[in-house]
Amino acid sequence: MSAETPLQQALRAALSPDLLARQWGALRLGTLADASVAGDLVALLVSESDPFVRETLTWAVVRQAPATVPHLLAALAGQDESRGQVLHALAKIQDPQSVQHALPLVHDPHPVVAAKAWWMVGRTAVPETAPVLLGLLGQQQDEEQRRALTRALAQMGEVAVPGLAEALGAEHPEVRRHAAEVLVAVGDPAVGALDALLAVAQGEDRELVMLALEALGPLGAPEVDEVLLRLRDGHSRWLATVADWLINDRAERRARQRTRAERR
Repeated sequence: MSAETPLQQALRAALSPDLLARQWGALRLGTLADASVAGDLVALLVSESDPFVRETLTWAVVRQAPATVPHLLAALAGQDESRGQVLHALAKIQDPQSVQHALPLVHDPHPVVAAKAWWMVGRTAVPETAPVLLGLLGQQQDEEQRRALTRALAQMGEVAVPGLAEALGAEHPEVRRHAAEVLVAVGDPAVGALDALLAVAQGEDRELVMLALEALGPLGAPEVDEVLLRLRDGHSRWLATVADWLINDRAERRARQRTRAERR
């Protein structure tokens, strides 16, 4: 009787009822990186109940891409929450060709699956898919789901910014506010929405104004300084206080940048 190969040993361990054995098997399969077991790896990922072993299997699946991608896409045809882990792996692989398979799941009734689909679409950042996520702004009743969509759109970065700028002028206030929240999370690429943010910062919706100012604060555009000075000298006491704080914060940030530049 021939001895087991290292690959066979790893597969047997990954199927063990013992948690530590499965963890070892998953780690070994990832290290061996043999494309011939790509389908087995995905099957193990879908059926694994322990979160730590699942994460190790995810690493192994990602390491063997693109061989594992067709098997991951096939696993999306299921109905249970294991599709969330499949989408998690696809998000790490970031294969643009896979995004179309994830798009139908952004509306999945399973919150975990839907959120992972958002993340996968956001991480892959295919420009044509941005409207799908943008169309979900302001629709989440659950705060964690809202944050999940915010993170996914922020991952898209500048790809999502034009649509976010447009959403700042949406009819529904929740859509406007959610768009502003995402622009805060986007960071520097939010400069692409500069004109829309500057307009909102001078509006009447206090919550939206605060979010717009938070998004504008880190941006280096001189137009931001002009608006902040105007708000500081305006009639609104609370807005003058916020604008004054941002003016000082921006001045301190620039001073730190100059100091770092001089030390180089």
